[in-house]
Amino acid sequence: MKKITTIAVAFLLFTGATMNAQTALKKGSVTYKMEITGDNEANAMMGESTMSVHFNETMQATDVNMMGGMMLMKTITPLGNFKDSKMSVEAMGMKYEIIEISDEALEANKGVGNVDDALEIKYDKKDTKEIAGFKCYKAIVKMKDGTSNDFYITEGIASQGSKDAKLKLAGYPLQLTTSTPNGEVTMTATSFSKELPKDCFSVGEGFTKVTMEEFQKQMGGM
Repeated sequence: MKKITTIAVAFLLFTGATMNAQTALKKGSVTYKMEITGDNEANAMMGESTMSVHFNETMQATDVNMMGGMMLMKTITPLGNFKDSKMSVEAMGMKYEIIEISDEALEANKGVGNVDDALEIKYDKKDTKEIAGFKCYKAIVKMKDGTSNDFYITEGIASQGSKDAKLKLAGYPLQLTTSTPNGEVTMTATSFSKELPKDCFSVGEGFTKVTMEEFQKQMGGM
């Protein structure tokens, strides 16, 4: 279960990479696929896993589909106000809306993609590739903990995040490669839509409200 949780968090961490671009699309949905290298057991457990990020100028929602739909996670965040985030999880036939999200969980949800904890960002505009119909170039983000994350970003999509951040990515990330205890994880955008799904910024019906502590107990200490 800990492996699943670690990889799930890696998905959510990616959403923290959204920073401010200037002339670009300000509303839409990006869908990513995940690939893991270096851990066959983790690959077998996760199966096909995807993430979709929906955003406009005030809100961002992230839908994570793991283990072929056996586990679904959703976060809804007002931009610039992580403390008002909502989180829901569907797993093992149960549906939970997590209330009273801990500060630790909120910080984790900012994650490796959030360059607030970066020492520096280096760009290589000669290293380019096309992803989901957008021209992207490489950005290497060196973190304070000594790790580095490789992004491919586009300036064609406006991204969201803290306006007060000391360091900002110059564009929206359409690919991220990062290392986790379970191996190297790469998330790559497969599609972009200008249209937002209906009710993407709301939690559905039938969810039991629990605290993070209660949820972890229900899930066996995950």
